[in-house]
Amino acid sequence: MSTIIAVVFALVFGSAAIAGLSAAPWVPTKPKQRSYLIDELNPKDGETYYDLGCGDGTVLFALARKNPNVHAVGYDISLLPLLIGKTRKLLGGKKYRNVSLRFGNLFKANISEADVVFVFLLEKSYPKLLKKFKNEVRDDMTVVVEAWPFKNIAPAREIKSENLLPVYFYDGSSFR
Repeated sequence: MSTIIAVVFALVFGSAAIAGLSAAPWVPTKPKQRSYLIDELNPKDGETYYDLGCGDGTVLFALARKNPNVHAVGYDISLLPLLIGKTRKLLGGKKYRNVSLRFGNLFKANISEADVVFVFLLEKSYPKLLKKFKNEVRDDMTVVVEAWPFKNIAPAREIKSENLLPVYFYDGSSFR
């Protein structure tokens, strides 16, 4: 039994360490920030949203509550927040039928079907992320970045509000 506990412990904390080192530790978007962000996104029927490094999926669940006719897909490599999100999805029943939380490396996730890609990651992950975007982001996609802008790429729009992190909106064509 102690071996099983040790393996589970290693998987949960090991995956959290990998996430923190490769892109960002799990830091959920605060409720007020999330609400503001979702209002700014104004999700429309049939749109597909990807959250790279989705954690427990709080942004995706908020999208689904705002518009149940969007597709919301999240990728994370950290097991604990992902399991929390999957539990929330299960408990939410049909309300979250359009939310998909996936275990996987966000740098290897295929984002070509997205209309909007959201990231809240550390700047140290940006060089690798920019390579991914250059190859996968379509010109008609929107990339939304919370907290830190991409250097040397002008956002199409930025929103700043007192007591909230800044949010930067980029046109997909910016990554060519």
